[in-house]
Amino acid sequence: MNANSIMVTMNKYISIILIILIATALSGCTDKGATKGTPIEVQKFDRANPNLDAKIVDIKFDRDDVRAGEAVTAELFIANTGSEKITNETIEIKAKLKTLDDSLANIYLKTMSEEKKTRIIDPIEFGTEIEPGTVKSISAKFHTIKEMEGRSLAGTYDITITLTVNWQKIEARVIPITLYPGDVREFTPAPTPGPSPTPAPTPTRTPAPEIIETQTPTPAPTPEPVVVATPTGKNFTTFVKDDKYFPNNLNIEPGDMVLWVNKMDSDYTIVEMDKKIPDMVLRARNSYIFNTTGEYRLGLYFKPMRGEPAIQTINVRVNATK
Repeated sequence: MNANSIMVTMNKYISIILIILIATALSGCTDKGATKGTPIEVQKFDRANPNLDAKIVDIKFDRDDVRAGEAVTAELFIANTGSEKITNETIEIKAKLKTLDDSLANIYLKTMSEEKKTRIIDPIEFGTEIEPGTVKSISAKFHTIKEMEGRSLAGTYDITITLTVNWQKIEARVIPITLYPGDVREFTPAPTPGPSPTPAPTPTRTPAPEIIETQTPTPAPTPEPVVVATPTGKNFTTFVKDDKYFPNNLNIEPGDMVLWVNKMDSDYTIVEMDKKIPDMVLRARNSYIFNTTGEYRLGLYFKPMRGEPAIQTINVRVNATK
């Protein structure tokens, strides 16, 4: 393969390479899978709501090194450092290619502008609730690619991770990431040891049981639905993306409101499968106050529709959140 062929190949696949390797950004910490040293930069943004604040306290790999082509599980730890409850998180990721271990591919890389070396992917939405003063993690498993057109994808990258909570931008962190060369390894979880065999007991003669007549117990009555006319003022946010609900299960109390936010360009129709509530058209956002206890199964319909709709289950009961 001559130099011109290499340049054409790299130009065709460079965006694919960056998007594939972007998954490793969530595992970029200073002691596992990252370049030695501290993160390059931590930037804080001005906050319109001073009560709302958070911090990315750690990003961890499930092992010390990651080779190109391997699957890896990463955890992103978020601390609520403000006084207001966090109900949703958005992670924006920007990747900048620094170097490739393949010397020929690296020659073409040096001719690229900074803009062409940088790619931005769509924001990733989460609905994890984080109380003030607590830390929660978001975990995901990612697959990387070993090579493209016979060229290794091992190399170094600068990953910028920007954290937004409750629609307020909080912090951006730049972290160096390395994918190492080498044979792809398979990691299998260690099996849990089974219980030790128990010796068979020596059979003993058991006297015949005495027959005692008992009355059939009366079944407990089914509780009547509870209806609350006054809203509680509590809101629960659900994101709709890629034809799915996030989260797909909620436990709320009578009088609570559920807000659905559409992250896609197309419209949806939310249909309660047992017709307990009216159908709702979801464009940008829509909401509903659940005044009656019970289980609600909400189907997500769109055009053109293929297969079964995604289902969100909402359990409405008294003291559901206690």
